Amino acid sequence: MKFVVVPKKDDDLELYLSKGIDAFLFGVKGFSVNYPEISLEEVKKLAPKYPLFLAMNKNIRNEELKELEANLESLSRFPIQGLFFYDLSILELVKRNKLPLSLVWNQTHMVTNYHTCNYYYNQGVSYGYLSNEITLDEMIEIKKRTKMKLFVQLFGYPVVSHSRRSLVTNYFKDVQKNPGKEIYRLTEKTEDSLLIKESKAGTTILFGKVINGTKPIYSLLENDMNYGILDMNGIERKVGNQVIDTFVNIRQNWKQQSLEERNQIIDKMNERIGDYTNFFYKKTIYKVKKEKSQEEKGGR
Repeated sequence: MKFVVVPKKDDDLELYLSKGIDAFLFGVKGFSVNYPEISLEEVKKLAPKYPLFLAMNKNIRNEELKELEANLESLSRFPIQGLFFYDLSILELVKRNKLPLSLVWNQTHMVTNYHTCNYYYNQGVSYGYLSNEITLDEMIEIKKRTKMKLFVQLFGYPVVSHSRRSLVTNYFKDVQKNPGKEIYRLTEKTEDSLLIKESKAGTTILFGKVINGTKPIYSLLENDMNYGILDMNGIERKVGNQVIDTFVNIRQNWKQQSLEERNQIIDKMNERIGDYTNFFYKKTIYKVKKEKSQEEKGGR
């Protein structure tokens, strides 16, 4: 498994590489949500030096299509690892213009089954970023049944939803106050909390606990998962470095570690960052029911 870090804008990329990180993920300025954005000029400077994945994962407006096409043509000339996309206009433009870009299907909550992964793979998409709302068992099943290379988020605040509307601005207008923070925390009756932040692209809501993938990473390694994403946004630098050191150590030594050693590592990480494992071990309650064929029903 390779590790991809979503860094803060001012993070030391050389330090991350020295720790064993394999690549970085930035958003393309004006065309991404929930990622630290860099301009095409910055991509041009960074791409020859660092292994980069880039994200253009926002809904594209009709009036943005010409600029989008120009940006894709520019990116195709840089040595980037791959491009995360949400809007299908990107897939269409890459295919139509025969651009040498490796694409990552990144439709947040929609990357949930191997059938659709295989469909997009046959359309020329090389990678898929699995939804945070499926279980570890489902991730492993998808890995076994698709040729796509897959990404899984192992650490960071998971995205709950995104809206193109300026929800924070509208709220403060309604209560006749001025917003004073970049990120707000909303506490629910369940004592869970949500993080709400706004940008030019809209409003993002994240769950208020970080995903701790220390326990599931062992199963993911055993099943040859391709990439693990470590999102450092909103994370203290010291904690982020400890997380990276732990995951790199596990990747290097997991085959030699005893069950007791693994449990000690998991317990230590639980103490540092909490034991929230998102949906890795939560059974999916609702599934689409497959209708039986006439033959299965006993008919002709």
